Amino acid sequence: MTTHTTHHASMPPQGGLTGPDVADGRRAPRAAALPSPVPRTPLPARTLRNGTGQRGFTMIEVVAVLVIIGILAAVAADRIFNQAPAELAAISSAVRGNIRYARTRSMNSDEIFGVQVISPSTYAVFRNGNIANRVVLPGEAGGVITLPEGAAFSATGTVFFDHWGAPCSNAATPPARFNANVSVTLSYRDASDTITITRNTGFIP
Repeated sequence: MTTHTTHHASMPPQGGLTGPDVADGRRAPRAAALPSPVPRTPLPARTLRNGTGQRGFTMIEVVAVLVIIGILAAVAADRIFNQAPAELAAISSAVRGNIRYARTRSMNSDEIFGVQVISPSTYAVFRNGNIANRVVLPGEAGGVITLPEGAAFSATGTVFFDHWGAPCSNAATPPARFNANVSVTLSYRDASDTITITRNTGFIP
């Protein structure tokens, strides 16, 4: 007897799975889906100039920096080479100190002290209401103070101080006070300074 072998088509595994199967009848797992790419933020309108992430200077910026440097250099050079204002300030400070000294001595003694501008370049502090009775200050000879070369007073004159420290025009009893502030102007090269003696009080700013 001849035996016939019937071949039946293989049935798909239970569960309704489709796709490639492994040997034991289970379906092979599918590959995990790749994440969607993150969208790039578009570059700003002003793109980078080089690959390092830093942009260079524009011509306008370079010119602006050069102009600022030039201005600073000019100001610094003027202050370095023009010492007249600083030197005048030192001269004026010394004269102010001597005038204050005369005023303080008048207030703290029974004598009248004062200051006399003898010439455009000399002045003196005097006592006892007498311009000839000069006070010899440290570093000065004969009581006459000479301004540094190049410095000058604008005018000559004399100021007395009474026992209240007020500026007066003479040493009478009582001394005659000025009706207005007293001004002493100093010049040095192309700079000038005015010393003001306040009427009735003798205050010197």
